[in-house]
Amino acid sequence: MTSTRLLWRIAGLAALLSTLLFVFGFAYAVRDILYPQAAGPGQAEEAAPVDHTKEPDKLQIVAIGDSLTKGLGDTTGEGYVGKVKRGLEKTLDKPVFLWNYGVNGIRTNELLQYVTDPKSEIPQSLRKADIILITIGGNDLFQFSQTQKPGDATQPALNFNNVRKQMPEAQERLGKIFAAVAELNPKASIVYLGLYHPFLDYDPAREGSRLLGQWNAKAYELANRHPNITVVPTYDLFEKQLNQYLYSDHFHPNAEGYERMAQRVLQALQ
Repeated sequence: MTSTRLLWRIAGLAALLSTLLFVFGFAYAVRDILYPQAAGPGQAEEAAPVDHTKEPDKLQIVAIGDSLTKGLGDTTGEGYVGKVKRGLEKTLDKPVFLWNYGVNGIRTNELLQYVTDPKSEIPQSLRKADIILITIGGNDLFQFSQTQKPGDATQPALNFNNVRKQMPEAQERLGKIFAAVAELNPKASIVYLGLYHPFLDYDPAREGSRLLGQWNAKAYELANRHPNITVVPTYDLFEKQLNQYLYSDHFHPNAEGYERMAQRVLQALQ
């Protein structure tokens, strides 16, 4: 009898431990999908050696920028960058490799530092890339506090006076980023994705639309100084159907939104 009770207790403890491991593992997976951790500078997500050599029989993509590059909001984990890679794999008869240096919350001053830092892995990767994808600027214009919940993000975004204040210096840094990347790799196809207005439904006067239009127009002007940089517009992709293509934080795209962005990038690369 005693041995039977002992066996049941052991079995019960084993079942309890299995349940706890499942629960914690599931919770961790959900957290990683909804709130993926940012890769720091010099830490690409592609599991491949850093000294990747540019070869004609393969295509190498390097993505730099903010949470849009990271793919935040896409529960599939791809983001627009991963979807671009998948699209190229379907059309090209060669392997496609991706190094994603997206960092959640990054601004132009930080990205400029990363691409010009000789000690960073990023400049080395950019030199070897066939395609370079960039998203940056949204965090300069739409600033949020670190303690703010994603669902509460609409209030500070509507401070358009702050947007006007931040824009000139951010645009200047964007120009320096373009120049630095183009100098590192004058032969790569460099694609910058313009900004969209995630809070258009909270902006009936379209004041933010005018400011974002100014930002995107300046991006075109800056890109035209370099023959290998293309600006891909995204504003119209979300303008008419925000709720359909935005994630629950009302700021980042969802999987469908990223798919639309990726398709436009693929068109630009043709």
